Amino acid sequence: MQYYVRVGSLDGYTQLVEQCGGSPFQLLEQVDLLPAQIAEPDLLIPYSTLGLLLEQTSDALQLPYFGALLGRAQGLSSIGLVGAYLVQQDSVGAALKCARKYADLHAQGANLQLTLRDSGLCELSLDICSNERHQFPQLVQMSLGLLNGIIGEMAGNRWQAEKICLRQRLSDSQQKQLFSIFGCEVETGSNRDSLWFAQSALTEPPYQPRHLLDNIIEKQFNHLQAGQLDYSKLVRHAINVLLPTGDCSKQSVALSLGIHPKKLERLLAQQSTSYRRLLEQTRKEMALSILEMKNMPMQTLALNLGYADFSAFSRSFKQWTGQAPTLYQQAAGR
Repeated sequence: MQYYVRVGSLDGYTQLVEQCGGSPFQLLEQVDLLPAQIAEPDLLIPYSTLGLLLEQTSDALQLPYFGALLGRAQGLSSIGLVGAYLVQQDSVGAALKCARKYADLHAQGANLQLTLRDSGLCELSLDICSNERHQFPQLVQMSLGLLNGIIGEMAGNRWQAEKICLRQRLSDSQQKQLFSIFGCEVETGSNRDSLWFAQSALTEPPYQPRHLLDNIIEKQFNHLQAGQLDYSKLVRHAINVLLPTGDCSKQSVALSLGIHPKKLERLLAQQSTSYRRLLEQTRKEMALSILEMKNMPMQTLALNLGYADFSAFSRSFKQWTGQAPTLYQQAAGR
């Protein structure tokens, strides 16, 4: 089965490769990725392509810890508006629960499992379906570095992981390099890939980093000039991210964008639209796309689009297209 990941997973890649004396665009070309694709954080690429790129980059730069360096440079803004959604939760533990539930919004087939251990520690283990043969150790390094950064941002500056475990086997000198990168003990040759930290962090309210939303918007819409921000496009992006969570009210969308709901409606009215209209447009486009390309159960599709049940989704779909979603799916060849 093919799994996909957001291009946002390569946040900071070109800058890091250049700093290390490499040519990022040559390396991207070797795995058939174009520079223009890297500028679209929500574009999906095969997970295996990302893994291959990181391995080839590590070899080209002769840096067996390249993935860790890249992961260290990433954080909440790297996962887009999902990051903004996480810091709205009541506790770091609740945020990690959301991260486990909605990991597919950023990386399909990336499974997280949180387990409470002895001595007041907990273990957040990572399993990547595209890495079943453990052929992409750089991908694991980067992913654990990202998780380390995300928890660190939510838990505050004083937080620090207890240790990171890797299936990958490394020399003592390489382990020391990883220790300096992650700032904690690194255990290699482990039976799983995981991040260990104090359980006490789980009950703390997540810290909301300053300028988090600004950084997300800048990465998401960096092609726009100052003053040109299209709020209708920004809201549709937020709706697209939040719909599968079941928490896509106007208030939640406005909160994720750092805007008061009434101000959001005024901004949208200036563009001759509204939250309700954008919600319906986004639902329609997502429904048509999924029905044409995926064999998803109708009830699951309805829930992912924020409907309480299939009948409510079916009524809306008939208003959009004049036919039932099941008939549309059959006509699309499914």
